Amino acid sequence: MRKQIFISLMVVSTLLATQARAASGGTIDHPPVDAVQGIVAAFQKHPVVVIGEWRHGIRQLGNFYILLVRDPAFQNTVQDIVIEFASRNNQALLDRYVNGEDVPIEQVRHIWRDTTKVASWESPIYAEWLAAIREVNQKLPPVHRLRVLAGDTAIDWSRIRTHEDWAKLGDNNGSFAAVIINEVLAKHRRALVVLGGNHVAKLGHRGSPNASTIIESRYPGSLYVVIHHLIPNDPEEALLKLPGKPNAPALYDLAGTALGSKLDRNGIAPERYVDAWLYVGPAESMTEARPVPGSLDQTYMKELDRRSLIEWGDLRIRRFLGAAASN
Repeated sequence: MRKQIFISLMVVSTLLATQARAASGGTIDHPPVDAVQGIVAAFQKHPVVVIGEWRHGIRQLGNFYILLVRDPAFQNTVQDIVIEFASRNNQALLDRYVNGEDVPIEQVRHIWRDTTKVASWESPIYAEWLAAIREVNQKLPPVHRLRVLAGDTAIDWSRIRTHEDWAKLGDNNGSFAAVIINEVLAKHRRALVVLGGNHVAKLGHRGSPNASTIIESRYPGSLYVVIHHLIPNDPEEALLKLPGKPNAPALYDLAGTALGSKLDRNGIAPERYVDAWLYVGPAESMTEARPVPGSLDQTYMKELDRRSLIEWGDLRIRRFLGAAASN
């Protein structure tokens, strides 16, 4: 325990020193830190730590999420986890499942299947992460269990008949922000949040507000935004690796660093839209976890075809799911 506390203090000191140098206008380069320890340390200054996925369904990210929730220091620090892959109308079902109730898998699947984005969460990493949280909670006293909050806009697909019906649901950034503001910040709790990168970049998305900008307008400084570094053949990637552990999850705080101030291909310094890069292995080695071929039954696929036509006007969902859509 003392060793863990000592390591955590070292991590915090590194982050604080980096932020202090940034405030003074200087630049500093530093080694990355263990990603779990770095994220836990970030909660000392920010009640909400956000992980942005530039691409959904990455196997290595899924493995990291499980590693994170199994860490005792994380469990002792965080109360809530806010997810994109569940809509708010399924919150009661989500609560029952992660608290260990005996819920049939046919019902559990509604958590990630009935969202505003058609079949976006069929990658097994999300179901596996929920199962890991459920397992962790079964070993914790009820008062210390992790609560998982559904962030996506509530939707009842039985009432959605046209694209106009779907479009009326609006931008789900507002839903994510409302959940984090009302269920976490207003209640003085701490939360890990996992959303797509377009929802969390601190400059908004293509000139429009996103979840991060909405929250920061109400609670300035509340967010620490971490984005998965997914830039193939990036010569700067070597800086993100833990010495001697090239594939270990690592966190690189960007404030005041040369890497943070170096303009990206869009001419923007990364430290303007993200606080830290998350590294879970070389970008070229990232693998997409897809559902098992033939695992989606015909009744569900028929409903997915209907939803796909409503959202996009075509059956592109079958191309996305590939072999999983065939029986």
